[in-house]
Amino acid sequence: MMEANLTLIGVSALSGLTGAILAQIVAAVNSYFTDKRKHSFEVDNQYRNKKIEIGENYYYMNGEMMAVIRKYIEFWKNFNTSRGKASLESLKTEANLFTARLEKLNSENWKYNLITLYFKVAFTPDHMQAVNAQSRKLQLATLDLAGRLKSATGEEKENLLGKYAVAVFDMCSHYEAIYEKLDLDKNVIREELLKDYGV
Repeated sequence: MMEANLTLIGVSALSGLTGAILAQIVAAVNSYFTDKRKHSFEVDNQYRNKKIEIGENYYYMNGEMMAVIRKYIEFWKNFNTSRGKASLESLKTEANLFTARLEKLNSENWKYNLITLYFKVAFTPDHMQAVNAQSRKLQLATLDLAGRLKSATGEEKENLLGKYAVAVFDMCSHYEAIYEKLDLDKNVIREELLKDYGV
């Protein structure tokens, strides 16, 4: 009988120890998966918040750039017509103010370049740099022709006027194409942000 009691005590102790070990294993596994889920939720939440921040910034910056492009197109289309010196100076001043504002925004805005980390946009920062170089080339060609027009006379002036009209048209078409790309990307960002907001 004593042996049976000792065996019973041994089995009880062993099953108690086994139960305690199993409880610890279950608690550890549960804790692991809970911590992993919490971490995953926090990372997802941080990503979502950063995505929204970058998207809102991009949306705002595209709107500002689109306003500047509209002003440039307006400026160059009006520059080609016969205008008084005061109205031309007013257009130049307005275009310069928009350009200065955009340059200030760009210099302070590192977030704009992060857009491709969070969104699939067609007009990437690298693509934009190439387009900016083309814009500058077209603008300089147009300004060179405008400068040459001031001192030209007769037939040379007629030839330059034709070239100038084509240069202005090409430059405005270039800016219109940029405007369209920015507008498309702005709509992509808008749709993504609305989806993230659950609207």
